[in-house]
This record gives sequence, C-alpha cells and structure tokens, in this order.
Amino acid sequence: MPFTTLLFPVVPLQEGQLDDVKVVVVSVSPQTRASMAAKYGLSPLQVARRVTAFLKSLGVNHVFDTAFSRDISLLESQREFVERFRASSAPGAGQLPMLASACPGWICYAEKTHGSYILPYISTTKSPQQVMGTLVKEYFGNKLDRK
Repeated sequence: MPFTTLLFPVVPLQEGQLDDVKVVVVSVSPQTRASMAAKYGLSPLQVARRVTAFLKSLGVNHVFDTAFSRDISLLESQREFVERFRASSAPGAGQLPMLASACPGWICYAEKTHGSYILPYISTTKSPQQVMGTLVKEYFGNKLDRK
C-alpha cells in the first residue's frame, strides 16, 4: 500500500487555491508518528520526513511536532497538581484527585456524560493540541507578522 494512502484521500490543490490563505500550519503528534511507523515498518523519523514532505506537497507551509507543547502541558499540569495538593485542606479549594488528559475528546466526553459531578476534578490545563494552537497563533504568528 502506498504511503500516501495513510491519510484520507486528498485532492491535490490547484494553482492559486492557497492565495487567500496566509499561512497553513499542521501539527503532528508523536503518537501519530509512532502508530504510522509501526504500521508501515518505518522509523518515527522516516514517518516524520514523509508526512512533512507529503503535507508540503499539498501546500502546507509549516509542519510542527507537538512533543514540545506536550512538555509545556505536562509542566502546567504538574504546577496545577502541586497547587491543588497544597490547598486541598482548605474548603472549596482545588479538588483531589485531579483528572488530566492530553485528549480533548476524553475531557469533552467526561464533561457531557458526568457533568457537574466530575468538573471540580478535571484539570484546567490546556491539552498539548491547545498549547500548540496557542503557540502557533500567538508566538509563531507574531514572528511571521501574520494573524
């Protein structure tokens, strides 16, 4: 099976289709690279290079790895846990245990299915995906002088 069939069937962009778009950015998680590497017998580095080349051939300007944003998210989760732990004896303070997930889908599921019962226990830290979005929009966008 060709490597390009890993992604959903994609129609190549026509000349000038990205003229209205200032910058196209894609972020790829380490889990995605690892899964693709295992499936196709490649190293994660080979997958990263091939996926990047494929996305750039479609007109993507920048491809980022979310490993850095995952580190930021973990550090923030650590800070929040320590804060909750220290304040756990005070009434109305941060609740323990603290439930955290790098998957926004799990958080959405928990909020919708368990509602107000689980909300006090869910970490307020952004997911790695959200951290990457903020970094790209705010920091990288400012560096490029683009919105």
